[in-house]
Amino acid sequence: MPLSRLRRLWHAVREETPPSVVAPGHCTDAEVAALLAALGVAMVEVVQPTQLVTERLHAVAARYTTSRVRIATLPTLLVIQVGADHNQMEITTRSTTQLDHAGRVDTIARLAAAGAIRPADAITELTHIRHLPHRFNAFVTVLGYAITTLGFGMIIDPTWASLWWHAALGLVVGTILAAGAAFPSLSAIVPTLAATTVTVLASWFIADAANDDLMRVIGPSLVALLPGLWLTVGAMELAGGSIIAGASRLMYGGVQLLLLVFGVTIGIAIAGMPPPQQKSAQLGPWSFYAAVLVIAIGLYFYLSAPRGSLLWLTAAIGIALIAQRVGADYLGASHSGAIGAALVVPFALLAAQIRTAPPMMVMVLAAFWSLAPGVLGFESLSERVTGG
Repeated sequence: MPLSRLRRLWHAVREETPPSVVAPGHCTDAEVAALLAALGVAMVEVVQPTQLVTERLHAVAARYTTSRVRIATLPTLLVIQVGADHNQMEITTRSTTQLDHAGRVDTIARLAAAGAIRPADAITELTHIRHLPHRFNAFVTVLGYAITTLGFGMIIDPTWASLWWHAALGLVVGTILAAGAAFPSLSAIVPTLAATTVTVLASWFIADAANDDLMRVIGPSLVALLPGLWLTVGAMELAGGSIIAGASRLMYGGVQLLLLVFGVTIGIAIAGMPPPQQKSAQLGPWSFYAAVLVIAIGLYFYLSAPRGSLLWLTAAIGIALIAQRVGADYLGASHSGAIGAALVVPFALLAAQIRTAPPMMVMVLAAFWSLAPGVLGFESLSERVTGG
C-alpha cells in the first residue's frame, strides 16, 4: 500500500485536535488557578500517576497564561500557584475507579491542553463529572464483579470444579463491596470482612481449597480489594521521581494486603482446614485467552466503562495479561506485572488517537486494574501467616 494512501487512511480514522478558543494571557491568573485546581483534583481522584497529573497541568497552563506556574501533586493533595498572588490548595480523600469518570476527565484535560475550552466551562463540566452516578445499577455492578472474578479464576485457579464457585464467591464479595459503598462508615472493615467470608465459604464448600490451594481459590474473588492498581501506579511514581506519592501508595497497598491476610487468618480459625481431597480436572490452555474476554466483559460493567469501549478494553487487557504471562515465564512472577504495564501504555497512547477509541486513561486504568502484582504478596503473606 503506498505511503500516501496510508497517510490518508490514518487521517480518516485519527481523532482531530480541536481548535483553540483562548490565547495565552487572555484569562486572569485567578481563572487559570481555579481551572488547574479543578482539573488536577479530578485527575488525582481517578488514580492517575501524580507525575502525569503535574505534566498535563503544566501543558494546560501554557495554553492559558504566560505567568509562572508552580504545581505540587500528591495522591490526596494538590497545590497550585499561578503568578505571585494566586494560590489554590485542594485536599481530597475520594478516589474512584469508574472508567466513565476517567474518560470524561481525560477528555477535558485533552481539550484544555489544546486551549479548546474556556476555564469556567471546564470547571462546570468537571464538577458535573465528579458527581455522576455509576452507569449501571447495583445488581448489574455486582454481576459484573462476579463475571470478573470468574475470569480471574480461569487464570489463577483453572479447574472445572472451582469454576462456578469463583462466580459465586464473586457475588458474595460484590455484595459486600456494594454494601460498603452504600455505608461509607463500614469501609474500614470491608477488606477483612470479605476475606473472612470467602475463606470460610471456600474451606467448607470448595474441594480444591483442601489441596493446599486455598489462596488460589479465594484470590480471584478478592481481586477488587487486592491493591494491584495502587502498587502499579506507586511503582510508576517512584520510577518517575515522585518519591512521596509512590511510597505512600505502596504503603497503602501493603496495609490493604495485611487487612486481607488478617481476614484469611480469622476465616481459617473459624472454619479450620478440611482434609485433603482428590484434585479436580484442569481447564485447557484455551482458558487463559477466554479469561481475557471474560475479564473485559466483567470490568466493563463493574468499572462503569464508557459506551462502545468493550473491544478496546479487551485489547488493552489482553496485551497487559499476555505480556504479564510472558514476563513471568522469562523474568519471574515478581517482575511480570511491570512488563504488562510497560507494554500497555504505548498501545493506549496510539489507540487513543483513533476516533472510535476511548481516552487513553480508560484503557490504561482497566489494564492496570487487571494486572495482579498484589496477588503475589497476598498469597505469600497468607501462606506465611497460616503456615502454608
